[in-house]
Amino acid sequence: MHPLSTALFLLGYALAIPITLKMSVVVERQNRLALVGHQAGIMIATLGWILRGAIFVAVGHVLWLFIAYAWFTNFGPGRRSVSETVTTQRRRWSRRGGSTG
Repeated sequence: MHPLSTALFLLGYALAIPITLKMSVVVERQNRLALVGHQAGIMIATLGWILRGAIFVAVGHVLWLFIAYAWFTNFGPGRRSVSETVTTQRRRWSRRGGSTG
């Protein structure tokens, strides 16, 4: 076990976990500072996993970085949810004479 990786876990997860638990509020309010703090915490924890040689865990953390960023940029205030987008597309399709399925 690498001692630096343990310190990186403690720092990274201490920063990222509280923000992750409030991610819906961060997205709703478009709090960029909280998103940056979350992303930095995840990157620090990822570095700890890389030092331990757990590449698959590190890849999972990187995927979460992209998912959180996409959630933040695509579902903030004034943006439609996925269900609203699908409903709108069905209405447009039915106006053109297509099946609503």
